[in-house]
Amino acid sequence: MANKLKALENYLVPTPNARTTSLEAYSTSPAEAFLVSVCDAHDAFAHCLIKFTKKQDGTYNKDSDDSLRQISLALVGALMGHFETFQKAIFAGLVERSASFPEFNVDSFISQIEKNLRSDVVISPARLLAFRSVKAPVGFVVADSLKGWHKPAVFNAMLKAFGIRKDYFGGKEISDLEVLWQLRHTIVHTGAWLTEPGAQKVKRLSKFGNAAIAFDANFINAVSRRLHRILKDGNARIEAEAVQLLGKSPLVSAVEDIQSFLAVRSPKKVWLK
Repeated sequence: MANKLKALENYLVPTPNARTTSLEAYSTSPAEAFLVSVCDAHDAFAHCLIKFTKKQDGTYNKDSDDSLRQISLALVGALMGHFETFQKAIFAGLVERSASFPEFNVDSFISQIEKNLRSDVVISPARLLAFRSVKAPVGFVVADSLKGWHKPAVFNAMLKAFGIRKDYFGGKEISDLEVLWQLRHTIVHTGAWLTEPGAQKVKRLSKFGNAAIAFDANFINAVSRRLHRILKDGNARIEAEAVQLLGKSPLVSAVEDIQSFLAVRSPKKVWLK
């Protein structure tokens, strides 16, 4: 009976023992903050793979198999949530650093963002006041007001508004992310049931419609490694151009700041080779 009287929010643990990421960590090094979360998710699932009950032939029994499915679905939803935060952090960090871009034009920047999003950039007082108790960089306030984070091509366009010419995501990365974003949408919004209309939105998923989503045991490992490659390649594509935005004679400290901001570090260094 005691548990029934306890408010749900009171089950939140103020200081979790598990490793966590923060807005500050994402602001300092977006790739590192994201990949820490990716590796933790991978290791949690790997632990389950080791500990869950198997049959004599080495395959998982039904309870283990069902549990692994539920856990993998939850992890995909969480990972893509972190990925959205990573994208916002890259965008926000460039907004902060644009004060050092001599050719940066605020009006042109906003115009290009609005053109790509097909909507006005509006920061409501309520959204702004939501940050009043924390030290939130201006870039994050702007990023939090924008949409389109689930569309890789839109993210490419957002970065080009700064003057970066190269796409952050190449064609293969866009294709992979479209699959992951649709899976995430299906998990979060339709109870992990991939509807026929949902499957038709992504060509690679078209033959999997009207069915429940289930992953084999290697999926989380494959996604974790793929996300490492996507960040390594994406940050490498834009680093030189981001430095060029500093002008012809940039301060060494400004160059080093951007290089540090876009550095890709991971607890699993081998996955970045």
